Amino acid sequence: MFSIEYNGLTPQIYRTVRATVNMKSFKEQDVKRALENTLFSVVIMENGSPVGIGRVIGDGSVAFFIKDVVVIPQKQGMGIGNQIMDALMNYIRREGADNAYVGLMATKGKEGFYKKFGFHVRPCGDEGSGMTRYMNETNIE
Repeated sequence: MFSIEYNGLTPQIYRTVRATVNMKSFKEQDVKRALENTLFSVVIMENGSPVGIGRVIGDGSVAFFIKDVVVIPQKQGMGIGNQIMDALMNYIRREGADNAYVGLMATKGKEGFYKKFGFHVRPCGDEGSGMTRYMNETNIE
């Protein structure tokens, strides 16, 4: 049985769940600071153990960014990601201004999952490519 916790994301849960899918790791104090500046977070629990997370960052009105939507590999394909995204999008609908910008960066191959929630792949129309950079990374092209 899955349960959902709102704003219950801790540094330990964050680091543990992300590690299950080999995402970049961060020092605990850096994660603590990031979570203190998070607008909204979701943790999906099963029998007291976290199986999925997600969070929203941004200015709380006109710009939102969905981050760290992660479901542990053993529980993928069970609708947990949908629960996370539904909760995050409901928060943004409640709190965001009309025409608020909502962005995210999908893991390669996961774009189709986010299309179900109304996201589109860039570039398209008048929108250019999304761009990213990791600080202190030495192999930048």
